[in-house]
Amino acid sequence: MKHSIFIIIPILCCLVSFNKAIAQSVDPEKLLGVWKLEKSGFIDNAEVVIKQFNDCRLSQNFVFKSDGTVDHTYYEGDLDTCYIGKTESYKWHILEDTLVLSSGEYFGYYVLQMINNGSFRMQAVQTEIESTGDEILDKMLNTVHFDVYTKHNGPVSCDQCKLILKLN
Repeated sequence: MKHSIFIIIPILCCLVSFNKAIAQSVDPEKLLGVWKLEKSGFIDNAEVVIKQFNDCRLSQNFVFKSDGTVDHTYYEGDLDTCYIGKTESYKWHILEDTLVLSSGEYFGYYVLQMINNGSFRMQAVQTEIESTGDEILDKMLNTVHFDVYTKHNGPVSCDQCKLILKLN
């Protein structure tokens, strides 16, 4: 038994070190600027499924500012009539590989992965959710969703849309 403890302890130390090496620390300076939604998806039974969004919905964007605030603008609709939602502002900061967004009593936690092509992947941090008793609802609540954003040089709009209206 004493010998197995001496073997297990170094193995555990290696596993802890390995897990910390996998987590990608994100430099907040690299996040500053305008980021446009490139694709959105979810993971279903270990299979990545990409949502079929049109250019209107893909105009969703974040503008990260150096003062610790970020504006998020949401678009909804189709190429004939695209609606711009109200821009929501949050405070933001990075904890290693996690983006924390806050506004009032809202706190959102998202794991960030910077991608070499000038993009980042944003995935909500999963939490344990108790069963509701409804199999379909439980599956929806436990589905891992993600978004991939690409950096842009200026403001984002839907160039392919015929009519863009602002939601009130």
